Amino acid sequence: MVRSNNPYTASIAQWQAAIEQGRFDCEFGRIYGREQVAVWRINYLEALRHFAARYGSEGRLVVARCPGQMNVMGMHIDYGGMPSVRMAVRGADTLVVARAAASRRVRLASFLRSPGAAADRFKPIEIDLEAILPKARVAERQALMDYAGQVCRQRLERTGSALASGWSALVEGQLVYLESYFRGRVVLGGFDGLVWSSVSPSGGMSSSSALVVATALAAMGVHGLVPRRDMSEADLVDGLGTSEWMRGTRGGTADHGGMILGRAGKLVGVGVFPARVQGEAALPDEYAALVLDSGVVREYDEAVKEETVIAYPLGAFIARELVLPQLGKSRAVRERVLYLRDVVPKTLELSLAELYRVLGQLPQQTSLAELAAEAQAAGVGAHFEAMYQREVAGKFQLLSEDTPLFIRRRCVYGLAEQDRVAGMLAYLNAGDMATALELIRISHDGDLDREVEDEVLAQLVERAERGEERAQLRFLPGGYGRMTPAYDRTVRVVNRFLTAEGPTAGAVQRLGAGWGGNIGGLVHRTFVDGERRDGFAEMLRTELGHEPELAVAVPGEGAGLLAAPQGG
Repeated sequence: MVRSNNPYTASIAQWQAAIEQGRFDCEFGRIYGREQVAVWRINYLEALRHFAARYGSEGRLVVARCPGQMNVMGMHIDYGGMPSVRMAVRGADTLVVARAAASRRVRLASFLRSPGAAADRFKPIEIDLEAILPKARVAERQALMDYAGQVCRQRLERTGSALASGWSALVEGQLVYLESYFRGRVVLGGFDGLVWSSVSPSGGMSSSSALVVATALAAMGVHGLVPRRDMSEADLVDGLGTSEWMRGTRGGTADHGGMILGRAGKLVGVGVFPARVQGEAALPDEYAALVLDSGVVREYDEAVKEETVIAYPLGAFIARELVLPQLGKSRAVRERVLYLRDVVPKTLELSLAELYRVLGQLPQQTSLAELAAEAQAAGVGAHFEAMYQREVAGKFQLLSEDTPLFIRRRCVYGLAEQDRVAGMLAYLNAGDMATALELIRISHDGDLDREVEDEVLAQLVERAERGEERAQLRFLPGGYGRMTPAYDRTVRVVNRFLTAEGPTAGAVQRLGAGWGGNIGGLVHRTFVDGERRDGFAEMLRTELGHEPELAVAVPGEGAGLLAAPQGG
């Protein structure tokens, strides 16, 4: 069922005429900047033209947009319920032009407008809604995760891999979520759509998540549903982010939060579970957010990815059920630990020194079998089983009961990165660029696979008891373990050049899921469009061995539907 009098639909001729006549110039200026209005007129008209060429020009269409996003601080921690500092990237957009269909089929074609990528890189797809929609509702995050686990397990049995190779699974996931969310209110029908995107697929701007958000907004639009009115921002972010688990990935939802909660000119603290804004800071005028293709091809290590993701819920369980009781903490205090993010002094009524003692009791290495036995011996076997069914069962296809799990280094990284997020916003707002940039370099170090030894934590206990500023958790890297030597070298080459120029020249780190792809950070504009630009570019060419694909990211507006032209 499609609602009538939809203010977001117009005929293709009406959209084209309004854009050509400049009636969207103010809106394009607000979203993309006044100097880019003419460029985006062309882009939107190109998307409309490709839609008409493939699906015809009849009917009424919606136009959805979603920017790419950049993670400035807070890598790999959103699935532990922890926040990150994000920016929606102005001018890197995924557009979806869509029209409701009479059938229960979704047809999508893609046109990629990204340097170095073929326009037809992603082949057209067709999705039969009757074949993918579950009988049971999966609108809640836990139910959606459980259903995704079933889908991935079946895919593993069928193909030998839990990870879907095509882009169809990304769209299917959000359609499953939307149908369940609106079940009983709106019947999800089919639609035809053209996906036009200038978001780099190299990694670092979350092109896959931009696809998920843009196609979901378009699906809502063709049904007369308005994002933020008919679905809250929290449900948009957390639901759409979790829907990507159906592809076989095990990521979080803050990428989607950066896209939906983005604010022009601002770096935004994006909290999750529930999604919300947790502070903001302006990007200083003299700095640019830089995204650079490292030239290192990302090759996912799915086994390591599962091991790193599972560490957070296991670490939260160990702290809540096995460590905090030894400190005499009451059940009421311990039950505040729902996610790893809650293992912090304020929540647990601990000093910083006491927190370091807690972290020192997390096992450096364990396994699911060992944890189950330890929980049973401590009298909390039933609690372990409940956690296992909620967080583990059916969701991780490559982990066995005896897979080594490096809990301490992973969880220390996550908690330290959470503190770096708070520090980044505080230092930016205070104008302390030297320390803000230092945190970027420390965050990168945290992706190495290094243990946090007892001696290090013992020293931090002493320093915290003395009240030393540098004893804060944010200055401890941790060890998340998603780095490769080639990828690490690229980051260190750039940072070595910048630090030689002074503590406020800039800093970069890895972006995205790890193992390769883009790198990025904050760099003084003298190296981007000022007097040191040529020297910086020459260093990149020499050290990286190729002409670097470099983009300057500007904080932009979050995703949404375009209101149809008046009279449309």
